[in-house]
Amino acid sequence: MTVWRRARLALIAVVAGCAVLITGLAPSGIAAAQERPRTVLEMLFGGGTRAAPPPRVIRKKVIRKKPSVRKKSTVSRKAKARPKARNAAKKQTASRNSSARASAPQIAEEAQATKDANAQKVLVVGDFLADSLADGLDALYGDNEMVTVESRTNGSSGLVRDDFYDWTKNLGPILDEEKPAALVVALGSNDRQPIELGSATLSLRSEGWTKEYEKRIAEIAETVKNRDIPLIWVGMPSFKFERMSEDMVFLNDLYRKGATKVSGQFVDIWEGFVDANGSFVYSGPGVSGQQVQLRNSDGITMTSAGDDKMAFFAERAIARVLKDGVSPAISLSAEQLPNMQLPPLGNAANAVTAVPLSIDDPALAGAETLLGGGTTRGFTLEPSPRDRLIAGNGTGEVQGRADNFTWNKKTGAVVPDGESIAYRGTLDLNAVRASDGIKPPEEMPSIVDAIIEDWAEDNEAAKGDAPAN
Repeated sequence: MTVWRRARLALIAVVAGCAVLITGLAPSGIAAAQERPRTVLEMLFGGGTRAAPPPRVIRKKVIRKKPSVRKKSTVSRKAKARPKARNAAKKQTASRNSSARASAPQIAEEAQATKDANAQKVLVVGDFLADSLADGLDALYGDNEMVTVESRTNGSSGLVRDDFYDWTKNLGPILDEEKPAALVVALGSNDRQPIELGSATLSLRSEGWTKEYEKRIAEIAETVKNRDIPLIWVGMPSFKFERMSEDMVFLNDLYRKGATKVSGQFVDIWEGFVDANGSFVYSGPGVSGQQVQLRNSDGITMTSAGDDKMAFFAERAIARVLKDGVSPAISLSAEQLPNMQLPPLGNAANAVTAVPLSIDDPALAGAETLLGGGTTRGFTLEPSPRDRLIAGNGTGEVQGRADNFTWNKKTGAVVPDGESIAYRGTLDLNAVRASDGIKPPEEMPSIVDAIIEDWAEDNEAAKGDAPAN
């Protein structure tokens, strides 16, 4: 065996021994591998190595949500039914409004607690648009302690499918239970379908269908009239689909006839949800005048701004029947009566100031009576400017003004010399009376005489300038 072979075998043995030694010291070797190298400052000033911190393990917390359970809506006073279309349209905002919805019953109870004991009730009945109208009216009258809004709505109901929900049968008991001061009806959005009448099927807008539908409208109107409750029927708006909008125009005409036949009011909201050409729009002016989104993406249901706009149209009709009771009654004790002060008597014609009016006041939409039709006038001892003019007393009472008629006093045209009849200016009337009067000016010559006279004067002047012979 050569020397090089022996050296090679010795080297292999040394390497094998080192491997065994390293295997036995594996934990310390791993710890050494985790040690960071010493810095220059530690080399110069001392300091050992420090073990690297153990790796940080981040565990993601998984939050499991409980499945939401939706209770089935029924036609009741406390829970209002919403159609599937309305729920689908508002599904995208459900998570964002979950906290607000959770506190909505508490807010509603607090709002009801602030209402006056004598508050008049406005009852809203109908389909899912009636539900939107009720939400708008509830927000509108939220600060009015003398008006409360209740709703009895079924989102999928109508006047066609009386097998699903029969309004002509159920409305009477609802009115007897609620005893409202006014009833607001909004129906028709689900009625674009045939009427099953016995074994016959009446197609939409046919002669038989129209006759039966008018009969059902009349039954509702008579139910309200027999209980002496003011009826306010709110018409349908336009919809995204053209054929649907055409049918709503047809139905609105039937609602108008049925409501006015029993001295009810029909509220036309069509113009509030179309453009200048009468076409459907998703957005338009809101009750504040700003451009807002009125309809949801389905082109059928309303947004919150649309709810408010529907209520804005219905407010004037409601104010007509509640105008005698929207303010709380004033009761004075016997001790307060002697100190009660009445407002001063006055005439509107003499007023220099007026009470500010809100720009959205329903009274600004137009007069309630015809011109001169029994309008009342406040009693006053002070004559109006019109009365003073008729009596010849004038209004300004300033000498020399055109409206100062105090000098005339219904006497003759000739007055004594000592009393002036007009404002004294540059002409002294007393001096004119003492003289022969004012002499008229000389008569003006004709144009021909003026030319001849001017020609003669020129000839005389020419003669005077000529040299003598």
